[in-house]
Amino acid sequence: MTSAVTVGDFRQDMKVLGLISTGHLLSHFYFLALPPLFVFMRADLGLSFTELGLMMALLYAVTAVAQIPVGFLVDRVGARVVLATGLFLMSACFVLVGLSPAMGQALAGLGLPFDATFGLMLLWLALAGVGNSVFHPADYAILNASINPARMGRAFSIHTFFGHLGFALAPATMLFLAALTDWKMALVIAGLIGIATMFAMVSQWNSLHDDALLPGKEKSDTPAMDLETDTPGPAKAGPTTKEGLALLFSAPMLLFFLFFAALGMTASGVQAFLVVALVGLDVAPLEIAAYALTSYLFASVAGILLGGEIADRTKRHDLTAVIAFVITGAVMLSMTLFKPGAILLCAVMVIAGLCQGIIRPARDMMLRAASPKGSTGKVFGFVSAGIAAGAAVSPALFGVIMDANKPAWVFYLLAFFMVIAIISITMPKPKHR
Repeated sequence: MTSAVTVGDFRQDMKVLGLISTGHLLSHFYFLALPPLFVFMRADLGLSFTELGLMMALLYAVTAVAQIPVGFLVDRVGARVVLATGLFLMSACFVLVGLSPAMGQALAGLGLPFDATFGLMLLWLALAGVGNSVFHPADYAILNASINPARMGRAFSIHTFFGHLGFALAPATMLFLAALTDWKMALVIAGLIGIATMFAMVSQWNSLHDDALLPGKEKSDTPAMDLETDTPGPAKAGPTTKEGLALLFSAPMLLFFLFFAALGMTASGVQAFLVVALVGLDVAPLEIAAYALTSYLFASVAGILLGGEIADRTKRHDLTAVIAFVITGAVMLSMTLFKPGAILLCAVMVIAGLCQGIIRPARDMMLRAASPKGSTGKVFGFVSAGIAAGAAVSPALFGVIMDANKPAWVFYLLAFFMVIAIISITMPKPKHR
């Protein structure tokens, strides 16, 4: 049975993009749903900050580790079912986190000799991490198969923008819900919103095309795309697990992993240590340094949308990224040479932030071009693990540098990460789309 939906229709593209981006927003929203509630959880449950931090670390770690096997699953069984299952699992687990104190009391009433609340929360958050791991592999597989290639750059930029919007909405939303009810009900409501979104997504099932190629099956409702023309063509058998592993550990994909890891190191390094490094170098007082970081972050979000427009107007995505990295690196190195005033400091940080945002759609377009048909899930899952790895390693390195009272080296190291990124994306790679 052939789908009646036309791939590439503008209204259809907007429907797909809205559904997928809303799921991505919730993915990022749930990452920051707990921290605003820590003060209430600590007072109510007597948890230490170490225990609260362990909850967040577990959520992030499981999400990062699970993305690679989930990417293989996306390419094997299809992105739609994996995305819906992951969204439901993640959302339901946050409902269960909110219900954990009541569960702990119920188990205590049955004679359990210890309070199981914290253990239950860790269990639900680990499962939530599995659910959260589906978004990058599944989202990009669906977007690649559903969106008109002429609008792909803008689609990637809007998808990324919605993720950042989820981060921005989480703190105020969770505090508002907690003020209306309490912290437990705030988590329950947040989880129910995700479940409702999952049902909305499933109701539009036929609108979501799938980039996966099921082994041994033809996919009449999900046409394969011709690699030369980006038009529907005959379905083919998907790669085996052995072929998939060989792809991920090929030189081009390892270079992409390195590139994404360098991006993760840069982003987390700026977010965590830009302020203290500026203060340590006596470039700016604390308040002005904080304004500079805020300027950078807001500009980065704007740059994502601008980068989508640029990505749809050029084929030289590597050149776009190189220029953006050179400008950002120059801004970072200049902090070790000059002491600009407050206005100039914020202005150059806006430029750096815009450049870092512009890189995001270009990054995704380059990876799309290098991803063979039927391997989008595993490829995007693999490199997303690279981002997570870089983001995890970078703060520790910068922490050591600041402990050694060498704030200038924060900027040297940021520039070094950008050089690594430039080298990794300028190496020759095959193009499949």
